[in-house]
Amino acid sequence: MREQKTGAPVFVKVDEYKEILDVLDMIKDKIKEIRGTLGSINSLRNEEDAELAMWNNTINEIEKKIEGIDRIMFEPEQAW
Repeated sequence: MREQKTGAPVFVKVDEYKEILDVLDMIKDKIKEIRGTLGSINSLRNEEDAELAMWNNTINEIEKKIEGIDRIMFEPEQAW
């Protein structure tokens, strides 16, 4: 760990200080923008997951119906 000295004043030129503040504001704005983009991506992913689950359920239903048709078509008729 680095040893820190306390109580020593730090002098920064006013124009450099303003520049630093501008850069920090820009970074904060970019972080907000990134969070918004990540939120949008997450929302899209959730929509895609729901859509894929619906498609999967539909395919499962179709498979069950086809299996039922196969059983009816290929089983010998029962004598009544």
